[in-house]
Amino acid sequence: MNAFQIKLIAVLTMVIDHIGLFFFPVAILPRVIGRLSFPLFAWLIGNGAHHTRNARNYLIRIFLLAVISQAPFIAANRLIDNSFQDLNVVFTLFLGLAAIELIKTTQKKFLWVIIAALSAAIAQLLHTNYGAVGVISIIIFYIFYNRLNKMVIWQTLNFALFYLIPVIIKLHSGGIISSADIFSISGMFGLTSLFFIALYNQKQGLKAKYLFYVFYPLQYIIIYLLKLYIF
Repeated sequence: MNAFQIKLIAVLTMVIDHIGLFFFPVAILPRVIGRLSFPLFAWLIGNGAHHTRNARNYLIRIFLLAVISQAPFIAANRLIDNSFQDLNVVFTLFLGLAAIELIKTTQKKFLWVIIAALSAAIAQLLHTNYGAVGVISIIIFYIFYNRLNKMVIWQTLNFALFYLIPVIIKLHSGGIISSADIFSISGMFGLTSLFFIALYNQKQGLKAKYLFYVFYPLQYIIIYLLKLYIF
């Protein structure tokens, strides 16, 4: 499986997730399937960080995409939540990529931990989509790029820390499980993305570098129009 095919799966599962979120909010299956999307995009960022010839231009492209996408992202989400004000997921991808570029400047692993922690904290403070777990996931994909076993272990720990353990702690303390808790647990399904990543054949496949750059903001414009005028 090449990088382009993985990107198509990431885009497809993202679309399924958003169909569920905006048009069928009580349906669980589309949202669960959608948990595959972000880890695949996170891996694509880690993969891109290994292969890019110009890291500065890569960072600029991701940042500009994040900025351009924010208005349609907010507009679409405020149709289902008037108070919505998070930053879109591309800001998370940008913070993860920026952390990787800082990690590249040093061989001291304790500095890697500090960089990862600070980047994750920034994502949380800015309320980017996927926040800290997303940034850390991107960094793990980069660091363990050619070590699948360690990648699986660290991603499992990362997902469990943010998605599973808080719910277990809540249960242990006598709390009542809510629909938000159930959705949080469904985040663990994102680990199935590792199956597709394990099939990666080190080939890029069809060169469609700007597929995601165009599709990501465009989908929110389409969702906005459909939700506002048809649904």
